Amino acid sequence: MGSWLGKIAIRHASLDRPDTERYIRWAEWIDNDSPEAAFARARLARRASDFDLFAKQLTISKYLGIDEERLKREQWYAWAQSGQMRLVKDKLALLTDEPNGEEAEICEAYAVGFMRLRDFESALSLLSAWKLDFPDDARPNAWIGQIYAELKDNENAELSFRKALALDSKNASAAMGLGNLLLDLKRPDEAKDFFLQAIQDKKLGITATVGYANSLMASGNAEKAYSVLMDAIASHSKDHQLLTALSTLMVERGDYEGAEALVKPVVEAGSLRRELRYAYALALRGLGRAEEAKTHFDYASKSAAEIAKANQLIPEVANQSEDPELRYKIGSTHLQYGNTEDGLMWLGSVLELNPNHGPTHAALAEHYQRSINEDPRAIIKARQHAMAASESRKVGS
Repeated sequence: MGSWLGKIAIRHASLDRPDTERYIRWAEWIDNDSPEAAFARARLARRASDFDLFAKQLTISKYLGIDEERLKREQWYAWAQSGQMRLVKDKLALLTDEPNGEEAEICEAYAVGFMRLRDFESALSLLSAWKLDFPDDARPNAWIGQIYAELKDNENAELSFRKALALDSKNASAAMGLGNLLLDLKRPDEAKDFFLQAIQDKKLGITATVGYANSLMASGNAEKAYSVLMDAIASHSKDHQLLTALSTLMVERGDYEGAEALVKPVVEAGSLRRELRYAYALALRGLGRAEEAKTHFDYASKSAAEIAKANQLIPEVANQSEDPELRYKIGSTHLQYGNTEDGLMWLGSVLELNPNHGPTHAALAEHYQRSINEDPRAIIKARQHAMAASESRKVGS
């Protein structure tokens, strides 16, 4: 029974189903040593680009007895997804010849990896094949829409997103992508409905809420936008997206004191988020504190420039995919300047290549130490990475 529930959890993890965690807990309740449950947790972590947690859960599932072939393939998916194409490009033919029922998982992992490296041609080729072989699957259309949106091919982006939603009206990724596209195209009244749809998604809900508020403001309904953001921040008081959006709206309403009070605690706690620091600067300037504001405007400007420089290195990763130093340079820059999600993804891929990379552990230890006020559980990761960094220095000395 536990094995059966664990297998369901694995399938649902591939679909980002919200009930995946429930099936994992059921499988563990029946069999605390369920290898399928551990493997499902590994897959969830990989799909969330948490490669640190992925490695731990994959090791646990191996210890508990998961099939070796499945382990090997999941590791290949992780390398592909993180853009380590030189390690797995030659595995693609083998995987597609013998997909073992995981055609979508294979295509998605490789497509995401190509997209990370900005190799959109390879990504589109793979997604088009997935779309052709599985015409009723909405997911390749949603990914294709994201690529066209990135390339500013608005017509094809809109067509792809709408095709995805026609196949699966609950596809939150397509709804979110279409909402953002329509908002960029100055069609906020149309965008609102798609943001409202994406708000229901656990992963995208907060981002969609901000998009919905922005579409309301663009439609001239600032009061409702303010109400939406206030309601959201009541239950997510530390979310950087909500804080930035609400503070910016307060500035537009002339409530500089409210905007400053909202963002100040997070900035003083050491937030490196560029958007937050810029929002704080706007509030300070509105209060006539120009010199203080300049410090944060300067930081926001430098942050944007440094991240842009780091992003220029990404195409080189395709040719040096086994070089941890290049990935470290990209990831540490993103993390240093508050682009946390991308920073963690890139640094996680460094540890995939070299689990003992001292500078990466040091950067992660510093990051999690800064995060303790926001999430007390971060102290565990801070200590783990600090110890790993220390061990690496001992070995190197």
